[in-house]
This record gives sequence, structure tokens and C-alpha cells, in this order.
Amino acid sequence: MLDIDRLRSETPGLEDITFFGSAGASLSPRSVNEAVDRYQETERRIGGYAAASQSAEQLDDGYFQAGRLLGADESEIAFNSGASEAWWRVFLAVDLRPGDRVIAGVSEFASNAIAMLQARNRGVEVVIVPNDDSGTIHLGRLETELTKPATRLMCLTHISMANGGVQPAEAVGSLTRAAGVPFLLDAAQSLGQVELDVGRLQCEFLVATGRKFLRAPRGTGLLYVRSSALDSLSDPVFVDVRSAAWTDRWSYSPRPGSRRFEFGEHSYAGRAGLGAALGYANDLDLQQVEARIANLATRLRNGLTSTEGVSVWDRGERLSGIVTFTVAGLDPSTVARRLEDRSIYLNAPAAHNAQFDFQDRGVDHVVRAGVHYFNTEEEIDRLLEAVSSLAR
Repeated sequence: MLDIDRLRSETPGLEDITFFGSAGASLSPRSVNEAVDRYQETERRIGGYAAASQSAEQLDDGYFQAGRLLGADESEIAFNSGASEAWWRVFLAVDLRPGDRVIAGVSEFASNAIAMLQARNRGVEVVIVPNDDSGTIHLGRLETELTKPATRLMCLTHISMANGGVQPAEAVGSLTRAAGVPFLLDAAQSLGQVELDVGRLQCEFLVATGRKFLRAPRGTGLLYVRSSALDSLSDPVFVDVRSAAWTDRWSYSPRPGSRRFEFGEHSYAGRAGLGAALGYANDLDLQQVEARIANLATRLRNGLTSTEGVSVWDRGERLSGIVTFTVAGLDPSTVARRLEDRSIYLNAPAAHNAQFDFQDRGVDHVVRAGVHYFNTEEEIDRLLEAVSSLAR
């Protein structure tokens, strides 16, 4: 079983606040903070280049840890500044042309959707597959769309940033593999919250951020590109001396493997923290993590559902640690501020972050609690009591 007392003792901040902000940016374990601090101290002592050279083995261990967490080879991993950068890099490498088709679900995050809208302005057809009555992507409709000519890419956000539903990524992967359509999975909210295996998911591409349930520093993220899918992609649009080699006066060669999607200049201290967070996650039983988060989130949803004046907005056959709700008569941002006055921290995303998702549920603004494994039943009850007092 997870040692919750130990996990909480390793998380600075929990002694002073009640924290439900992991769907935005979680609290990092002490070991992650120390990895960042050690690297920065090395930079202060000997400079950035020497620090990178002396820390190369530690930094490169992050690729191994990411591959281990995802069931991938470390050569298939690239590190980026976040899920949005990683998503953009691989999306542009698909090299979509006018008349091509891209399929997506309703849970897409704004950055992903804006990229698709730009492609749509260039003549690419963007098809949004609706959810079924349960709030899960309609697999029958998806299967039909995947068989249509010129379908070049399937995009799916595993867990919406503003909806607790978990989309059936493995079932989608089976359909895309059968149709021969590459599958890009946004796991920004699921990495560190649920167990992921790219073999079972059957995705060609996966992106994730570090700062959410993985508990890494802000400004970190990763991209997985299946090695067999590299030849189907064009050269990355953004290329520098790390992602390619200048081989002759008028020629260059992309770097082998997925690291062709990296830039040379990035936060090395952040990368050290990301590697530490990946290692921390690997030391936990992800099945136990997922079960604990689900149980705590169910306790919160049930309590909110039974609170007069509160509406819970999550939909889906399988639900995650993201719990969204509103309080009658109060703007969600006001609810978040009043809870913060009680040292309870969560977020209040609005429709501009996920238009398809919000419109599909008929809501334009929600309060969002990101429940993590380090939370306790007592903290859930503290949040319920505070929300109940606001709803009176």
C-alpha cells in the first residue's frame, strides 16, 4: 500500500495548506526540488556548460525513467517545455496538406485546438467526433470517420483539463491501428495519475507535461514518438544544433530518434527536476495511485452531489481525479478565491481553455479540484464543508 504519511512528509507545503491544484500545477516532492537546487548550485559554481557536462549522466537518466514509465525505449523520448510544445512539434511534422483530414474528440485543450484551426484555415478538414450519452467518445462514429479517405491523424486528449472523464484511449488506439491512421494522445492530465503503456495504447505519439500529476517543475514536458513512425514524419519545423547536425556547407541531417524534436537551449535545472519526478513516479505502484485517486475523487463527487446548490459537471464511464463543479449564484473564480481565503487551493478554468468540452456539457466556467494521492479523506471533508458553507 502507498505510505501516505511518508508521501505527505516528502511534500513541502502540505503542513500549511489544503491543496487540490494538481490539475494545474502540483506540489513537487522534496527530492524533485532538491534535484533542481543541486543543479542550479552546480551552475552557480562552475557555469552552465561545465554543469551540463558534469551532470550528463544524471540528465540522461530522465530518458530512461520516461521510457520505463511509458513502456517505451528511451530513444523514443524527447523533452520539451510542456505538452503544448510537444504537441505542436509532432503535429506540424505530420505535414498536413489541403484536403487532408484530422479527427479529434471534444476534450481537446485550447493549444491543440488552435493548431487544428490553423490547419483548417489552410484547407485541412477537422472532424470533431462527439461523445456518446455517457460522456465518452462515440467509438462507432469514430470508426466510421477513420475509414474515410485522406484521414491523416487522430488526436485525443486522454483526460480533459476541465472534465473528470477518462477517454478510452486503448479502444481508440485499436481502431486507429486497424485503420492505419496515426494516433496522437495528449496525456497531460493522465501521466502520473493513471498507468500508461504506449504498447497497450497503440499510439504513435504521446505528449505530457511535467507540472501536473507527475509533480515535476513548471516548464517541463515530454514527447514520445514511436520509432517506426519517424519515417512517416517530415523534418521538424523548428530545428537547431541539438535536433540536427550541420553536416556540410549546404546540408544538415536530423538527429536520430525522437530527440530531433528537442531544442538545445532549455532549462537544464528543470530537466533535472523532471528526471527526478519521473523516477519518483516509477518508485510508486501506479495501479495503487490510480485507485487511491479514484476513491478520493468519488468521495468528493458524492459529497458535492449531495450538497444543495452545488452541481457536479463530470461525465464519463470512467472518472479521474479531476472533479468539476459550480455553486449556484457564485462565479467559479469567486468560489476559488473564497476557498483560498481558507487556505484551500484549487482552480477555476473557463470555456476559452476547452471550447468543445465546455460547449458539449453546456457550461462556460467551472471550479476544478485536482485530487492527488497525497490528499486525505480529512482534506476532502474540509473542502466539502467549505463549499457547503459557500452554497448556503
